Amino acid sequence: MTTILGLGGSLRAGSTTHLALQVALAGVEALGAQSQHLDLATFRLPLFNGTYDLDGYAAAEQAAIVQLLEAVDRARGFILASPTYHNTISGALKNALDILEITHDDYPSRLRGKVVGLVSVQGGTSGTGNNTLTTMLLAARGMGAWVAPTMVSIPGSREAFDEGGLPRNPAIHQRLQTLGMEVAQASAMFAAQPHWTT
Repeated sequence: MTTILGLGGSLRAGSTTHLALQVALAGVEALGAQSQHLDLATFRLPLFNGTYDLDGYAAAEQAAIVQLLEAVDRARGFILASPTYHNTISGALKNALDILEITHDDYPSRLRGKVVGLVSVQGGTSGTGNNTLTTMLLAARGMGAWVAPTMVSIPGSREAFDEGGLPRNPAIHQRLQTLGMEVAQASAMFAAQPHWTT
């Protein structure tokens, strides 16, 4: 069964980033794929120090690194969701993406040939969430991933979700689920045709 990994870039409990990610992952499951939601707050990852050898990190940090890498290696596709901090992605998400290169050759990347969906969340309404999407898009492409065509930016996130954690705007709800379905469908297609990803 195809597994899609959701990676949320917010470390805050109950964040709207994670709420948006949950809705997108529901779209994954609607197509019969399996989803896994990883919360970076539970990993306590070290800062990436430019060392690609696991031994370059303290013993206490290595377990968190390995846990993340194993989850990524098992997944066929991904949904990355980030809050918008100062017009770009969170440091936590960027650090996690950098850590994916540990114990792996510089080329190809762990994400090469895999499908990635993108979600940005912002507290305000100025449209800076699009900058966050662009940053994630550049990072995903730089790592050799295929990016799903539907991308979702959610402005005014503090009021965007109801008490049940669902988007108040039906159009945003539908776009998040469409994104999840696109990632699940494309990931299954790529898995069946591995020569497409090389």
